[in-house]
Amino acid sequence: MKTKKKKTRRSDTKILTDEGRLLAYLRESRNLSMRKAANIIGVSSAVVNHVENGRMDITPSLTLKFLKAYGYSLEDFQGMLDGKFQIPEHLRSECIEIIKRIDEQKLKTVKVFLMTF
Repeated sequence: MKTKKKKTRRSDTKILTDEGRLLAYLRESRNLSMRKAANIIGVSSAVVNHVENGRMDITPSLTLKFLKAYGYSLEDFQGMLDGKFQIPEHLRSECIEIIKRIDEQKLKTVKVFLMTF
């Protein structure tokens, strides 16, 4: 009896890239779940997951679809990758999560404080 050798797939190997991490950050900054982002982009949520987690190589055309869905230009994206724009890893998403938990009265105070910047 012959046994079939399992086919090696690109998704079997994780190769985390700056592009994938940045796309995940941009998606989170727009408060989009992977499923919502996938619907907007026109791909499956698995594609979004694989791109962000380094299980899929991303093509330039797919990158443009992600950026369009998230409201960023290719120039912005390239600038972020080149370090021209400082992006804290998880600071923004952590702040957003904290803000979501604040009651409305305290949120008004936070807004006044943020408006000073």
